[in-house]
Amino acid sequence: MVKHRSDPSDVSDVSDLYLRIRTEAGEALILQASMPLIARLDGIVFDFDGVLVDVGESIQLVHGEAARLFFTMRGWVNCEGLVEPSDVDAFKLAGGFNNDWELASAWLLLYLFKGERHHSKDGRFLKSMSPTLKEIAAGLSGGLDSAVEAVKAHCSREEWARVEAQWDRRALVRLFQEVYSGDLCPEVYGFEPETVTAPGLIRKDRPILDRRFLPPVKLGIATGRTRGETMVSRRLMGWEDIFPADAIVSEDDGFLKPDPRVLALAVEKIGALRPMYVGDTPDDLLTARRYNGGMPACVVLTGAGDRDLFIAEKADMIADNVNAALIAIGGALCRDERPK
Repeated sequence: MVKHRSDPSDVSDVSDLYLRIRTEAGEALILQASMPLIARLDGIVFDFDGVLVDVGESIQLVHGEAARLFFTMRGWVNCEGLVEPSDVDAFKLAGGFNNDWELASAWLLLYLFKGERHHSKDGRFLKSMSPTLKEIAAGLSGGLDSAVEAVKAHCSREEWARVEAQWDRRALVRLFQEVYSGDLCPEVYGFEPETVTAPGLIRKDRPILDRRFLPPVKLGIATGRTRGETMVSRRLMGWEDIFPADAIVSEDDGFLKPDPRVLALAVEKIGALRPMYVGDTPDDLLTARRYNGGMPACVVLTGAGDRDLFIAEKADMIADNVNAALIAIGGALCRDERPK
């Protein structure tokens, strides 16, 4: 095993709970009580967006572009910037929005309500009116159902009927898919695009993972993406040899985080006995904890997560990015002297 600058001289106390490990790729914190588990891992399951792949110029921007197109096509004006990446992060942190189509349905619902309430189709004006996307997200208990209840609470019965009649989720999802995949829609979703026929933003997915740091354990993916989205992005990243098709669990398998069956299926597929999950949101941490008997979880800070939040939640491992996590894991495996 190649050892990448993560040895005892790089380790210092963070608190009574964590060890800080400094690596060439960034910093990792390991819960001291979890070190024996991490030192004996035989498998790692990864989330995809924000963990393996930087989606800051792809999925994060699809929301804003889909909003601009959707409302412009319906006669609204000033529709630029209706949904910003920080709004997307706010919903992700609220929990229950691992499916970006449901997240998009939530912001669509809020804007339709504000348009109805203020009798306006001026996007810039409606964006500034309360409740904003971040205000709504901050009060959610998680997921689209929670967003629906929050918007309904602001509506009269008559307003809600008019808003619901305009809530064309199917059209929005189709547009969202086209903005993301563009000319690759046939490969990703199985249909020809009608509105966005140029290259989609999926081509702007960028790898975070550096394969040099992967330890010699079984590897898999558990993601809220569709299978088509995952497989095409995996191909664009050149990772077919790292993550075989039969080691990937996606939305198409019927489970969404924080349902622990997502991880149960992924672990079964890769045949690991002592796995860890690497994610980037509170939902990822919750999914690992709901797994049968619990599973060690590493959360990385390249997504929507917050370091102090994860420390408060006593995540088993917290890393600046997936590469720092992998180097630290590799160092822990090297230091484990017990018979395998």
